[in-house]
Amino acid sequence: MAFRLFEGKEHAAVYQKFRFPPPEEIKNTVLKNVSFPHVLAVDIGCGTGQVSRSLAPHFEKIIGVDISEAQLEEARKETNLTNVKYIKCHAEDLPADDGSVDLITAAHAAHWFDKEKFLKEANRVLKPGGCMALFGFTTEIDFSFPGVNPGRLTDIFEEVRQFINTYSHEEK
Repeated sequence: MAFRLFEGKEHAAVYQKFRFPPPEEIKNTVLKNVSFPHVLAVDIGCGTGQVSRSLAPHFEKIIGVDISEAQLEEARKETNLTNVKYIKCHAEDLPADDGSVDLITAAHAAHWFDKEKFLKEANRVLKPGGCMALFGFTTEIDFSFPGVNPGRLTDIFEEVRQFINTYSHEEK
């Protein structure tokens, strides 16, 4: 992650208080695309842990990662779940063994990643047939990966973004 805008303790506390969680429909859609058994999920850019906590009932273990210790401190305050662990690290260097992860999530965070390094790392840790779910507000993002048709990952991201937008609303 190249930018560090969310690291202050005061900002993290406000973020925890006012940040709304992703809609249940998004979580349900993601879970439909994860093979059983649901063993390990890694929530990248987890911030104060909203997505990590929402996935906890569905996985044996959740690892929430973020580069901001202040965000992780807020996340730790909000949970006593024994299957959720928060670790400070970069999206491009995940604390998981090769082929061990069933699900990678990044809610409102993927636009900060070094895309090439992140995709290589995701490829390393995901199990064969594993699922990666990137969702958020940012829509100007291009993905590419060696051996994949140029633009195909971006097309998939755009398709998912349009689906998710059906659950958004405009402020009146």
